Amino acid sequence: MKEKLKSWLNELVTSSTKVSSKRVIAIFVVINLIVFSYVATFTIYIIPIAMFDTLALLTGGLFGGTVIERFTKSKANDKGTNDSTTDSSGDM
Repeated sequence: MKEKLKSWLNELVTSSTKVSSKRVIAIFVVINLIVFSYVATFTIYIIPIAMFDTLALLTGGLFGGTVIERFTKSKANDKGTNDSTTDSSGDM
């Protein structure tokens, strides 16, 4: 278990494509939003609305950035396969 956690953290901080640091941070921020919502709703403490809005926008930006990055990578891969198919069929 210790080795798995160590390798996962190593992949998180390096340029490995297995673990997305944006996704991990976004999940952490979502957990914070859930906790803040609970605290603001069911306790006497008041969470500043600016803090809540900032965390919500940060979550949307991080998840949105991950989605956009994934789509641009898949389009770049599609263009590369289409170009090589066209080149090989033109050599007949």
